[in-house]
Amino acid sequence: MKIVMDTGVILTALFFGGTSRKIVEAVAQKKVAAYATREIVVEYRAALAKMTAKKPGDLRPDLLLPITTRLHIIEEKPKPPLCRHPGDDRFLSCALDAKAVYIVTGFKDLRLRGAGKSVSMMTAEDLGQRLSL
Repeated sequence: MKIVMDTGVILTALFFGGTSRKIVEAVAQKKVAAYATREIVVEYRAALAKMTAKKPGDLRPDLLLPITTRLHIIEEKPKPPLCRHPGDDRFLSCALDAKAVYIVTGFKDLRLRGAGKSVSMMTAEDLGQRLSL
């Protein structure tokens, strides 16, 4: 199964655990194929840096390494706007280019346009249930 994880899922996995962490662990164990672009990985790192600045202490800067080393990195290809919120376009574009089945997101309100409707949105909890995690 091919998926794209939005930044919120990654942060939830790293800071809070739960089903998001189980999904990330499934990616690290190569049970699920996760895709991203370089730009998405940069967003993951920037969001992690922002969170660790707010919560200094035990967090290591290499926290993303087990995740990012298991991602299938694809080139970002420019597309017309696909989502109501432009920041979500990179995730949907990646999913379309990777022929991913799901974008794993915490947002149930992700609105898709046109070609984007071939990719399904799924919460971490719903994917966890589907994968029996």
